[in-house]
Amino acid sequence: MVGSGLKKLARQNNMKISNGVAYGDLRGYAATLSEGAGYKKIAFSSYFVEAAQKDLLVQKVQTVNILETYRVLRLDIFDRSMEVVFHDNPGTMKKIVAFLDWFIPLLNQFEATKSDICPGCGMQRSGGKWKLINGVAHCMHESCAEKARLEIVEENAQKKQEATGSYGTGLLGAFLGTLLGTVVWAFLLSSGYISFLGGLAMGFLADKGYDLFRGKQGKGKLVILITCVILGVVLGTFGPDVFTLFTMIAEGSTDLTYSQIPVFLLELFTQNADYRGAVLYNGVMGLFFAMMSSLMFFFKTAKAVGGEKFKDLH
Repeated sequence: MVGSGLKKLARQNNMKISNGVAYGDLRGYAATLSEGAGYKKIAFSSYFVEAAQKDLLVQKVQTVNILETYRVLRLDIFDRSMEVVFHDNPGTMKKIVAFLDWFIPLLNQFEATKSDICPGCGMQRSGGKWKLINGVAHCMHESCAEKARLEIVEENAQKKQEATGSYGTGLLGAFLGTLLGTVVWAFLLSSGYISFLGGLAMGFLADKGYDLFRGKQGKGKLVILITCVILGVVLGTFGPDVFTLFTMIAEGSTDLTYSQIPVFLLELFTQNADYRGAVLYNGVMGLFFAMMSSLMFFFKTAKAVGGEKFKDLH
């Protein structure tokens, strides 16, 4: 999907739109523009001939708080491409333009390959075919494009044969990761914040927990992660109240026992309109923030379990 802001940027750079992305030459580099709920993305079909140059770029990027300065949620450098994901809020397009003003000169400085280099063979090209490979547009020699297509078909078949792991162990790992994220969420909520960072921590820890417990890398992983994040928001919303009651019981300032806390909160929720309204508000806002901040992990999961995609661009 390409919204009005990215379409305007594409038109300014004579880029084309097809298959839900804008693609073409962006300031000398083959680029792909796309977006989804809560994010915008720029992917560059570019790489570094010398690994040392890549390392220098990474070191340079790490000197800047790219989240605060440019709203960059994630900057990944792969073997043959780079992806930059931006948090999408009003004003993000200005941040994207500012990021390009800063980042493109770095690509030039550290000698990333430009749009006239075929990513398949590394040789200079004239003409070529645009192919969308796993969401990134590459302009390649026709023979290189066919070779890449055959490799993707073979790789997808091999992944299906080698798929191991268990949804059960993955669920356990994601749940444990979510519990850790819930602690962060509850702490921020008790401090008066319904935070994007809390949702980011919850999504990250659920994803890491799933992988650490060797969860199966199938489509069910996405369902498990979404379910765990929702559960984490619910638990985190009640977390500050649970902590308060634990403290009161420990200090002897209430006749409640630890085992009575769930029943007490349930009765308070059903019978006290003010408390119920506050919980529902925090829960709905929390769920919104958690889903928006976890989108990158959901997207990464959907991309990983769906196999490599290869499409012609026209």
